[in-house]
Amino acid sequence: MILDDARVLVFSAHAADFCSRAGGTLLRIVESGGAVQVHALTYGERCEAPALWQADPDRDVEEVKQIRKDEIAAASEILGVPVSCFDWGDSPLVLDQHRLEALVQAIRAFRPDTVLTHWKNDVMHPDHVETTRGVIWAVSYCGAGGIKTQDPPCPRPRLFCYETTIGTAPAAGFLPEAYVDISSVIDRKLEALAKFEAQFNLSDTYDVLGRYRGFEAKSTAGMSACTHAEGFVPIGTQSAG
Repeated sequence: MILDDARVLVFSAHAADFCSRAGGTLLRIVESGGAVQVHALTYGERCEAPALWQADPDRDVEEVKQIRKDEIAAASEILGVPVSCFDWGDSPLVLDQHRLEALVQAIRAFRPDTVLTHWKNDVMHPDHVETTRGVIWAVSYCGAGGIKTQDPPCPRPRLFCYETTIGTAPAAGFLPEAYVDISSVIDRKLEALAKFEAQFNLSDTYDVLGRYRGFEAKSTAGMSACTHAEGFVPIGTQSAG
């Protein structure tokens, strides 16, 4: 499964999404000697920095971006994974042909075994749906010779979707089919999440979700020692292992 892969590429709509949904998994991959690269499509400067806008409704958006950039850097250091941001602007995030081809280039440059991104039906957050629409397109065509990018075509990676917007899994139809035990790294995941101060209570919220997914992993996946887990859904038929 995901932990067996040597190279994992992550696409995150906003600054904190990769950490809240898959931060524990990324820590586990790095610990096992795997390589991880994260691309945020936006800083989430408009819709995912509520603490900043509440404190100052007239704050300059470029200032918000810089704060979010600093938060990403602090979390990235704890997780031990490099994170870059396309800075394409959120709410709405819109992926045109040029941006879709940029996603293809990102895949070709890293040549991942697996790609992680948002749940395809995360209907309560349109930016997440747009991200996954683009990632599915890029994963599907990263091997197409007729699409010209800086790097040559590469084999199609496996694709897994991580957690939907918190509290909306039933409405969005997100039902994990694979779990990663993050019990041994949950403290570091929560430490990294605490760096995203522009958003309220991420550490507390995702501690609760991690415990719930851990209970699911115990009950449905035979992971008897698991206290915290992250859940994923594969898109398409995945190869064994």
